[in-house]
Amino acid sequence: MYSENKLMRRQISRSQILFPGLVLLALALFFVPEAQVLSLRGQYLSALRPVLKPFNAIVRTTDPQPASISLDLKSSETPKSTQPDQTNGAKPDAMPSGNTAHDAELDRLRAELVRVCSLLNKMNSVGEAPSLPSVQADILLRKSLWGEPILALNRGDSDGVRLNAAVLHRGAVFGRIVSIGAHASCVALLTHKGLSVTARLAQCRAEGVLQGSKDEGAERMCRLLVVGRELNAKVGEHVVTSGYDGTFPPDLWLGVVTGIKRSGDVQWELSVRPACNENAAETVHVLTGAPPDAPWPVMPSRTQKPAQVSK
Repeated sequence: MYSENKLMRRQISRSQILFPGLVLLALALFFVPEAQVLSLRGQYLSALRPVLKPFNAIVRTTDPQPASISLDLKSSETPKSTQPDQTNGAKPDAMPSGNTAHDAELDRLRAELVRVCSLLNKMNSVGEAPSLPSVQADILLRKSLWGEPILALNRGDSDGVRLNAAVLHRGAVFGRIVSIGAHASCVALLTHKGLSVTARLAQCRAEGVLQGSKDEGAERMCRLLVVGRELNAKVGEHVVTSGYDGTFPPDLWLGVVTGIKRSGDVQWELSVRPACNENAAETVHVLTGAPPDAPWPVMPSRTQKPAQVSK
């Protein structure tokens, strides 16, 4: 008992000396240059560490200790909803049969993503020439003939431009060459009523013919005629060229579907907004590659007399 009282008196005497000493040290720091404050602070703390050690021990013993909780993991049971069903003999890691439809949909989306990426690779960024053989042409004049806009280009026959050649703007279909001269040519826009392009829908792959339509307000549109009893097209779906007309290569961007309506028992009419803005175009590319030449069969002439059989 005597030793405990003696220890308490010693600790009290230390605390009475420690507080004034800390106050004096704090006042002394005001007169120390700023560059030496960090080094002096480290020295003071190392010197005061033996004095502060008993107080740290007292504080640690008085801190509340967290309650210890023990869990018996062996006795805990797994809920029945999380346990695999072993009644049908299936393996625990086997996929349920209901996911086959999801897997098929994922495979279809992956294939569609690959196809769209290849289509986007064929399209060009702003100001770049297409990968197809072409010649760059500037728009010189704009004129309305028979109620339809016609544009004049500064490239003609001497530059490799041919009649009915495809005209592109930033990789998308802009129109077709309808008149040609030695150093100039004229192009009819995709919205021209007399212009038709074989096309297909990018997702459902339904094929049809894209034609110019009447003005719908201030915006010129196209219409896509598709023959079929059922059509899985959607608004916002892209329309691309099919390449079957011999003028436009396949998978060139034509426009976006804005409306779908049924015009007959087996015919659909889709409103398509063209991909190119004719008012914003200043430079185009005219494809110079020769169209594919197929050995089409020739029908025999009806005026030819049948050969006489010799007796």
